[in-house]
Amino acid sequence: MTVRGKDSFLMDMRQPHELRNRLLFTFLVVAAYMLCRSILLYGVAADETTDASGAQYFLSTLVSGDRYRMTVMALGIAPYLNASLLVQIIFAFRNSTSRAKISKIQSDRWMRWVSVVFSVVMAIVQSYGLSYRPDAGPLWLVRTIVILEMFGGAMLASLMCLQNERHGVGASMPIILLNIALSLFQNMSANHFFEFPAIAILCLVAIAGTAYMENSMIKVPLQRVSIHNVHADQNYLAYKRAPMGIMPVMFASSAFLLPYYLVHMLVSFYPQNAALVSISDNMVLTRSLGVAVYLVLIVILAVLFSFLMLNPRETAHQMQRNGDSIVGMYAGEQTRRFLTGIVFRWSLISGVLQACCMAVSLALSMREMIPAALAMNPTSMMIITSIVCSLVQEIASYYRYDAYRFFM
Repeated sequence: MTVRGKDSFLMDMRQPHELRNRLLFTFLVVAAYMLCRSILLYGVAADETTDASGAQYFLSTLVSGDRYRMTVMALGIAPYLNASLLVQIIFAFRNSTSRAKISKIQSDRWMRWVSVVFSVVMAIVQSYGLSYRPDAGPLWLVRTIVILEMFGGAMLASLMCLQNERHGVGASMPIILLNIALSLFQNMSANHFFEFPAIAILCLVAIAGTAYMENSMIKVPLQRVSIHNVHADQNYLAYKRAPMGIMPVMFASSAFLLPYYLVHMLVSFYPQNAALVSISDNMVLTRSLGVAVYLVLIVILAVLFSFLMLNPRETAHQMQRNGDSIVGMYAGEQTRRFLTGIVFRWSLISGVLQACCMAVSLALSMREMIPAALAMNPTSMMIITSIVCSLVQEIASYYRYDAYRFFM
């Protein structure tokens, strides 16, 4: 072997193959999740009266893929998403000094414990909505077994998401993508999607709008005191036009299950309360109350997440400490107001646009102009487009890392 060939061989041996390893790990996680989705709950009977094609079941499809709620993954990643949302909100209300003292291990530990609480509550509530085979055994025993199975499946799904975040690509996104893609394919095939041009056009608009908002940036020019070279005028602070992407829609889908389960639990305790029964009957995505709650959740979460995650106040404070400033603007309060305006304006615009797209499809469904099963297809398209854009960007970053060569 020549010296040049030997050097090339040694460089190949030192190449980290980060992208390959992460993609392989994600593939194994998805395969394990698919396997668990095929394990049926003990003693649960199929409910023939359940409409597993309506818009309401989009929520369970998003977080578990089990629209009939008959497998150990009936809860899916809903506890993980809710725990992640709650922990991020709690951390966001802390100042930067307090957050710096919390390690990733500590935050993951807190999220696991919150996931346990959500899993237990959701498993108990959902167990009361299932039908059981008479020959499976005493009802209390069968229900207990089912609760334990759903709890175990939810904790396993949370563990998969956490491990995929560390060693794979996309954290929980590949599982969500799998759930939605499989359900969407089955849904479109069973309900003759292309026979309804209105919903097809709305889906195209949702895809194009989401792709534009995900890949376009607002660039705020900066003056950095530490940079005085020819690239000084190329510094900027970047914000996406959809600051939180499709996260508000995904978390709204999961968050909507909280009042949904809460109301159903109260009805089980107070079945004679007419007001609770009425709210329970209308807390679905085929009724005005459920639709209104869901759309409001999307807009609120879009704005709330943007301020919690981007934190314009802290950004302005950090710029002032570093001596940096926005071109043509004083550091401090003026900068804070300017950044706050950008975050609020674009988070509100993105949230309203996402909610409007869903409102149109749900209105078409409620007017019986399209099948209820197709009402959430534009939402599915938005989520798929957003996840694909995020995964492509993450994969590209790992590809660039693998392609980097040190100077020899």
